[in-house]
Amino acid sequence: MDFQSLNQILGYLKIMERSPQQQHFQKLMECWEEVLGVMASQTKPLYIERGVLYVATSSAALSQELSFQVPQLLQKLKHLLSISLDDIRFSPAQWHTGLPISQSTQAEKDDWQEHPSMIPRLKKTPLANSTPKNQNPQTTFQNWAKAIQKRSQTLPLCPQCQSPTPPGEIQRWSVCAICATKQWSWGEK
Repeated sequence: MDFQSLNQILGYLKIMERSPQQQHFQKLMECWEEVLGVMASQTKPLYIERGVLYVATSSAALSQELSFQVPQLLQKLKHLLSISLDDIRFSPAQWHTGLPISQSTQAEKDDWQEHPSMIPRLKKTPLANSTPKNQNPQTTFQNWAKAIQKRSQTLPLCPQCQSPTPPGEIQRWSVCAICATKQWSWGEK
């Protein structure tokens, strides 16, 4: 397997042609703030499908308010863009995706820290900030694998499969998460 730098991969993606639909959506994104003004920060265009622009909003009240302005918004978009839209649909349903961390997602992150599979970090591990910037991908991977192996040496072994296992998993399920999942799906005990 040949590792490629992220810059090379991004370069390939820039070279690839965008479909006309993607180009129209990109143009729409560029002028969205001009169309909506101050409310643009509380909205996020998602996609265009069959002449309908779908937009996520920060609240249901804003969705309703903007739905009353659809004719005026369509008129503004027609003047700025070469695409013809038949309708705009606003909904708060997908507002959370791709936006800055909210309080609810922070709570989800905190919950993850309490998950039995988490290994508490007592001190900085070799995984953090130990890779020189000019190191090649293969060496970086080898260093990472060594660090993981070193860290797993201190973990207890699963009584069923003998794999290094976070202590929380053994405490909660008496086996590692993989063996517990197998027991649940196959009905073993």
